[in-house]
Amino acid sequence: MIVRAELFGAKPEQGFDNTLAVRSALESCKEIDGAKLVFPQGVYHFWPDRAIEKHLFISNHDQDGLRRIAFLLTGRNGFTIDGQGSEFIFHGPMIPFVMEDCSHTTIRNLVIDWEKPMFAQGTVCRIDAESFDIQLPEGAYYKVEGNAVWFEYGGKLEKVWGLNEFDKQTKAPAYQSGDRLSWGAYRKVRVEEAAAGVIKYRGDNIKLPQAGNVIVMRFGRREDPAFFIDCGEQLSLESIHVHHAPGMGLIAQKCTHIHLREFNVMLRPGTDRLVTAAADATHFVNCRGQIVIDHCLFENQLDDPCNVHGIYARIAERLGDNRLLIELVHRMAKGIPIAEPGDTIEFVRRDSLLTYAVSTIKDVKALNKDYLLLTFEQPLPSDANVDDMVGNATWNPDLTVVGCAVRSNRARGFLISTSGNVLLEGNRISAPGAGVKISGDANYWFESGAVKQVIIRHNEFLDCNYCCPDWGRAVIDIDPEIERPELFEACYHRNISIENNVFATFDVGIVYGRSIDGITFAGNVITRSDSYPLHNVMQYPIQLYACKNVNIVNNQFADGTKIIALINDVEVDIT
Repeated sequence: MIVRAELFGAKPEQGFDNTLAVRSALESCKEIDGAKLVFPQGVYHFWPDRAIEKHLFISNHDQDGLRRIAFLLTGRNGFTIDGQGSEFIFHGPMIPFVMEDCSHTTIRNLVIDWEKPMFAQGTVCRIDAESFDIQLPEGAYYKVEGNAVWFEYGGKLEKVWGLNEFDKQTKAPAYQSGDRLSWGAYRKVRVEEAAAGVIKYRGDNIKLPQAGNVIVMRFGRREDPAFFIDCGEQLSLESIHVHHAPGMGLIAQKCTHIHLREFNVMLRPGTDRLVTAAADATHFVNCRGQIVIDHCLFENQLDDPCNVHGIYARIAERLGDNRLLIELVHRMAKGIPIAEPGDTIEFVRRDSLLTYAVSTIKDVKALNKDYLLLTFEQPLPSDANVDDMVGNATWNPDLTVVGCAVRSNRARGFLISTSGNVLLEGNRISAPGAGVKISGDANYWFESGAVKQVIIRHNEFLDCNYCCPDWGRAVIDIDPEIERPELFEACYHRNISIENNVFATFDVGIVYGRSIDGITFAGNVITRSDSYPLHNVMQYPIQLYACKNVNIVNNQFADGTKIIALINDVEVDIT
């Protein structure tokens, strides 16, 4: 049954707050099986003042505080929202869509943007040996105080904590700019107002941008994704454009079967903004079933286009024969549900990341956002130690990415840490870091886990890694965080096939890999571009360490010269 949003007071009018009207419409839809909420095409505005407020634990976002929500969907089954091409414009800190425990639910045909984004930008108008000036747009409201620049967002002043340089021609991160004016590096600079609307940055040996390039000035935290999906099943998002979000474009945790079709995190046509989402375009944590990302565009977000992973938790204490106290370590993993009865849990050494035992969960009790009590069906392994890690082997999705484009974002391309079947096919990827990053980490982000079947075929990799080594050594970087992988007989990752791709690159490095049992690089075409200068971080196009069952055959290198790879510290002719 079709439910029309305008019957509940929704109005596509400038200055009208649609938050209460949408809440009423959603309440009415609860009573209707198979309801479809439809918006007449127009531009709808939303403010946080009258929005629903709820405390949410959202993985890989800053955790503190309540969230205001425009569309809160809880327990919906067979529900559809169709924007019919409408624009939803948000004002200040709020989450457009939260989907909790929903099934067979679809959202389609809409645009999401913020009237005022959570960043500022200006142009480098002067540079000398130890300082540079940024010209802000006319009319920009800002304050320089206490060796800092402040901008207004959501009704309060936010302090700038980092700068990212974008090339004025490509509208992508500038060559070798990376994060070299953010976080710790940013704290070393001195800030002053050179003139009205002009900010001067000064410091010894600081990274100097190029005159005429655009500087994105970052402030605030990653709090509000455009879409937050928690514990859902059979969910589809179709024909959606996210032009901005003060967090990720989409974050899904503990979900089963998600399909994104033309879910685009993209610049608004005609805008001078150079940032879409403030973090990843899409992100999936502890999911299972099929994740399908189909003909999507991910551009200019301030982190990766897609990250798929689980969570490693630390063993804090043994409590009897079959009980553990475990800790969620990373501050952006706090409060995230990582296990339920019946799940298979892997016990993992922190130094090798290798699984040494498995067991089945009988009961889970969350004590608070930091600690959980796990009770197992079987006795604990005798050698399970405090500070070892546990990971969930049940919640690992298959991932299919087809026909997608990645460009002009900060950081890497696709981050893959799932033991499900992975296929990347027919995509065009251009990232300032690695085009594909396969890792695994039990010491910093605590993102699991080992891949078991990855196929990367018929993709185009175009001038990746132009900010090397900030976000990877090579176009494809397989680098689990294991300090000495050669010390261990087993490998962390398995069965990675890189076949029939085109690599157009200005540099040397194509594949860097560590701790892999079974890697094939076959039928690929490597051509040289002159887009950027060489940075020579890698000396060989393929460098593999602590790897087994390596197969490199039938690849074409454009210049026809002799090609040498480094395989387990041995030079091998792969021409």
